[in-house]
Amino acid sequence: MSRSIVHLDADAFFASVEQAADSRLRGKPIAVGGERRGIIASASYEARKFGIYTPMPTARAHKLCPKLIVLPGDYERYEQFSNWMFGYAYDFTPDVEQTSIDEGYFDLTANRKKPAIEIALTIRKAISQSLKITVSEGIGANKLVSQIASKLNKPAAFQTVPGGQERQFLHPLPNRWLPGIGPKTATRLNTAGLAQIGQIAATPVDLLALLLGSQAPVVRQFANGVDERPLIPASEPQKSFSQQETFNEDVTDEEYVEAVNRGHILVTITKMVFPKLSSSIAERLEQFGERGVFLFQPFRCARQADLG
Repeated sequence: MSRSIVHLDADAFFASVEQAADSRLRGKPIAVGGERRGIIASASYEARKFGIYTPMPTARAHKLCPKLIVLPGDYERYEQFSNWMFGYAYDFTPDVEQTSIDEGYFDLTANRKKPAIEIALTIRKAISQSLKITVSEGIGANKLVSQIASKLNKPAAFQTVPGGQERQFLHPLPNRWLPGIGPKTATRLNTAGLAQIGQIAATPVDLLALLLGSQAPVVRQFANGVDERPLIPASEPQKSFSQQETFNEDVTDEEYVEAVNRGHILVTITKMVFPKLSSSIAERLEQFGERGVFLFQPFRCARQADLG
């Protein structure tokens, strides 16, 4: 029996939540990110018309759109909106796999009361009316097809791919839509005459291996619309947490940077350096009874061109 998997993907989530929470921001180019030294984490579709994308240095975004409104972000609010959004999916099925704060899958195969399309449309309407944000949805027999269907024509996309029509849907698309095909691999495939997914599907695995190595078998399966990955419903609390902070000034103490980058600074120590950052993580960890943890802090080195 063919499965009915829905991929739910919020449109410009952080920016859309800010516009939903403050009607004065609606219809205006806004972004969420660091104002002075940071990058753009989310840009409204009004901002994207100016060429602003994620991730882009905020300084460059301001040059492209001088009237851009940059907000610091309210991650507790985003988490709350995310819970509300996926809560509508839980109203119809316990089989919900949230892959990030703003997207995930839910399986409607076992729901016999209503067709999957009707349920997906109901969830979409409820999110729009109650949360004032838009989402894109794709329906297919597996994760691969449903995800591509939701992302193909964002924002506010809605597309269904009936079971058995996976190849017809996938084959005309550019190879970059397949998992594992990044820009460099896409260029390599294009040069080899495999620009479309259908061309990859028709290529023998041994020849694909010359271009893709050990990934060749699974990529060819995906190209033929075959994806047997199971949907994994949430059953355990989150085991790791992350949060980022942009320094307001350049940090020149190399020993300090190296120590932080290697993860050798305990949360208890970072309270002296990043009080807001470490306390917010500590509060979340205390819910799970954790006391001694390490802070891993990635660093982004700004190029001079970004700061000019």
